[in-house]
Amino acid sequence: MEQYTQTWTLLKANLKRDWVKIFAWLLVLVGVFVAVAAKFDGIYGTTKQIAAIGSTLRSKAMVALIGSVPDGHLTTALIFASEMAVFWGLFIIIFNYSLAVGASRGQEESGLTEMVLGGHPVGRLAPLLAAALELLIANGLFALITGAGTMIANMPGSDANGTWLSAVAIAAVGWAFGMIALIFSQLVADSHNVSMYNYAFLGIAYLIRMMADVSNPTYTWLSPLGWLEKTEIYTNNNWWPVVMLVVLGALAFLAAVVLNSNRDIDAGVIHVNPGSRKSRFLRGPATLLIWNQKSLTIFWMIGMAVLGASYGSVFNSIGKIFNTSPTIQKVLGQSGIRHLEQSQVLSFVGLLGIIFSLLAVIAGVMIVNHLMTQERRGYLQMVMTKPQSRSYLLAVYVIFGLVLAAGLLFVALISAMGAGNVVMSHPIAFKYFWRTFIANLPSIALFMALMVGLIGVYPRLRSLVWAYLGISFLITYFGNLMDLPKWALKISPFYWTKKVPIESINATPLMWMLAIAVVLIVIGFVGYKNRDLES
Repeated sequence: MEQYTQTWTLLKANLKRDWVKIFAWLLVLVGVFVAVAAKFDGIYGTTKQIAAIGSTLRSKAMVALIGSVPDGHLTTALIFASEMAVFWGLFIIIFNYSLAVGASRGQEESGLTEMVLGGHPVGRLAPLLAAALELLIANGLFALITGAGTMIANMPGSDANGTWLSAVAIAAVGWAFGMIALIFSQLVADSHNVSMYNYAFLGIAYLIRMMADVSNPTYTWLSPLGWLEKTEIYTNNNWWPVVMLVVLGALAFLAAVVLNSNRDIDAGVIHVNPGSRKSRFLRGPATLLIWNQKSLTIFWMIGMAVLGASYGSVFNSIGKIFNTSPTIQKVLGQSGIRHLEQSQVLSFVGLLGIIFSLLAVIAGVMIVNHLMTQERRGYLQMVMTKPQSRSYLLAVYVIFGLVLAAGLLFVALISAMGAGNVVMSHPIAFKYFWRTFIANLPSIALFMALMVGLIGVYPRLRSLVWAYLGISFLITYFGNLMDLPKWALKISPFYWTKKVPIESINATPLMWMLAIAVVLIVIGFVGYKNRDLES
């Protein structure tokens, strides 16, 4: 037990450092979850409303997006659980990733872990156990508050067993993925690559769940994210997937302990290849950035292509909810059915455009944010010994991030088009995907410009970009469910493009977004040129 000496002291220090982050995340995650639950009866409370949404949720497109919906009689509570489980599982996993990386690899990078272990009577494994306990407390709070809030909402068709199962299952999947993140924190020696490994694992888990749900739900068991669906909330209320998630998290923690015991502090199990000492390619900041980010760029490109193709593969099933009805076929005829099917597919393409844009923003903003990471580690001091301006250095990161984000959005949409047109009898024209691509570029530019502005003026507030990105997506996806006023819906940049490609692009708000983005970028460049470098 000497290996875990002073664990509680480190846990208190972690909670003191992260309490604002934990409070903010829980406020958003729990607040939106409970608010939607409270509003759900007014949206899907009647038999007619339930029947209408039920047929939509059981389409292949929606199954791929949010997971399967049980057969048989649907209730308001069952629809709520089906819509929210996988999405909130993703959000809680991202929350856990943020905490896990910061409490493990992040502290080692800053030198804090080495200082604590070297200068105080602290056990070698105490920081790792403190990080695991911090995740347990954060997820426990989520489960308690969410369960209590959903009980108060008292949706028709809900019961106490299913309500608490829903809250605990979402918290359990977050904690399990957080424990897996601790494994990756032992494998590689910097938080940037740890995050890449984490999200690669999450992406694989999501794709396995998506493909299994569409083709054969039995294989959904292969994905830990799919275990959320196997809880069968408000039907059979199966607690075994929760037990499996807890066991998975415990095993992941034990694996992290073994790995931590067999590596040096501030090093990873996977050793970095130093490479050649000289390279003609490395001529300046631009080529250095491209070289350092080549693996991440390839990973993002492949991931977005696979994701786009996976969603495109279910295009043929989207309109079949309507065209299989003999009555509708008689009324509309073949041309009408074809038009209706195309409208449904285009509506789904518009939703995919927002999702792909969200992921593209994450990739682009991570590139720009990496400039601050290198600045704080002192790497830029070596770069600054060359005769080059700060403006050029910042421009390199901004341009690379913008090009990467735009490229990822384009790759995802083209992959969706290619896979969709293979399975559809009447292909969707390229112009609709191009329209979606163009419409979402200003939103990407706006989020990245906000990061540039904060890096130049006040770098400590750059986490606001992630908060604004998350809030924008929640507003776009759940704003109507929560009956938000129109002015609140307009806060999200995605609000102005969600009707594309069914409708033509409204250029006015997009031009305003670009104008604001330009102003923020200029502010960022001026601020970065004049402020002191951090270290």
